[in-house]
Amino acid sequence: MTQQEKIKMVADTSNHSAKFIEELTADNDQLLENLVVVAKAQIANDANESAFEAMA
Repeated sequence: MTQQEKIKMVADTSNHSAKFIEELTADNDQLLENLVVVAKAQIANDANESAFEAMA
């Protein structure tokens, strides 16, 4: 996954713009990686909630 794809994923799962995420993580690759982990967890959680609601 490219850095831009990571930034877009984080931005899409937060209330912040891609530009904000890019500037926030410009000098800190580890922070971006940590935010990607959180974004992936959020995406998985949202998918699980949707599946649960569909079953209910």
